[in-house]
Amino acid sequence: MKHYLNLVYFAFFTSVLILFSACDEKEVLIPDFVLPDSDRVVVIEELTGVRCPNCPGGSRELKRIQEQFGDNVAIVGIHSNILANPFPNSKYDFRAPFNDQIQDYLGLPIGKPSAYINRRFFSNENNRAIPTVGSWAGYVAQELESFATLEIDASHNFNPESRELDISLIINAKSLLEGRYQLTVYLTESGIIDPQLDQTVGVIEEYVHNFVLREVLTNVTGDVLPDVLNPDQPINRAFNFTIPEEDGWWNVSNMNAIAFVTSYDVENPDIREIIQAVQFSLL
Repeated sequence: MKHYLNLVYFAFFTSVLILFSACDEKEVLIPDFVLPDSDRVVVIEELTGVRCPNCPGGSRELKRIQEQFGDNVAIVGIHSNILANPFPNSKYDFRAPFNDQIQDYLGLPIGKPSAYINRRFFSNENNRAIPTVGSWAGYVAQELESFATLEIDASHNFNPESRELDISLIINAKSLLEGRYQLTVYLTESGIIDPQLDQTVGVIEEYVHNFVLREVLTNVTGDVLPDVLNPDQPINRAFNFTIPEEDGWWNVSNMNAIAFVTSYDVENPDIREIIQAVQFSLL
């Protein structure tokens, strides 16, 4: 009998020990994000609009991506015609013909917000304009896994009196590149305060609009570059633009220039990808 009781006690205490050990949660260590060691600058062209209730969420994600990837991303907000008409009390109209031309050129979105990331058509997406906001950062990280095949050096001068902006670009291939290449230059502006619809609180009267595309200094689809890019023959391009007088916007201290080169598949021109970019503040 005593032997039986000992077995019972042993089984009881063993069960208790197993129970407590099973309830003992182990700390799961999540490694810190490490920025990929890449020389690429990824361009995010987001389709947005002041009457798009979900677009503030896209803007918050873009700010997070900017903080996460720093100088490895260049962000553009494209206010194309969908959900972009101003409110009666709006000061500004962010719409412009080049916004719609870019949207039509790259492909209509399923909805807004959507983003073209390096203008790639990712294999697991049904559209070049990616509507899933939570996937944007992953695609940026994916693009940064490869290195750029060319470099873009930029210099500029802004005259505050005449408000003339001069931009000089030097494009230099790292190896012999053959194909179809085009250069695009954007001017963007952040810190513009104007109404924006939000799905949670309704219209935000003093919403801060960032990354707004203000001007395209090249052809909307890009200026054609030589079919052969030779590392011993840098390509020089220069641009001049007079920035309108500041009137709540056209604030030069909040403006950036973004220049990028797009590569096209010669046999299938619909296949395109931004292979390198450069971004700099106008001041």
